[in-house]
Amino acid sequence: MIQRIQTLFLTGVALISVALFYVPLSEKILIDPISSAESKQILYVHNLLNDSATATEVVQSSIPLLIVNLLILAASVYIIFQYKNRMVQLKLCMLAGLFTMVLMILSFYYSEEMGSSDTKAHYLAGIYLVAAQVFLLLAARRAIRKDEMLVRSADRIR
Repeated sequence: MIQRIQTLFLTGVALISVALFYVPLSEKILIDPISSAESKQILYVHNLLNDSATATEVVQSSIPLLIVNLLILAASVYIIFQYKNRMVQLKLCMLAGLFTMVLMILSFYYSEEMGSSDTKAHYLAGIYLVAAQVFLLLAARRAIRKDEMLVRSADRIR
């Protein structure tokens, strides 16, 4: 049913996917060796707030991050409404978990590839939200599996 605990977990995943459009994933502070001027590069999934960048900030986003985030959002919303078929929910939940891991790996890759390679990226709230998505999807999968085992045991008793 739609009022189960896994619905709350999957709604959390969907809300985090929406929040990732506004929250930066990482930043790198680059120092020009000649003029010793600092510039900041910030990585977003997709920058919806285009006017927030200053002259020393370079905002970056990538199409693969946007596509994978949209896939996670669509999958989590679709999984919520597949409450009548728990086996499909389990499979789609695993697929959404795979998409989330791909998003995390791509986020780390693009964070390290920003600017020069001699500086390390500072990971911001977006990376931690992606990690929270992984745990929410694992919790949703566990709750779906628990419901399926409960229904099967009730069928055995009849």
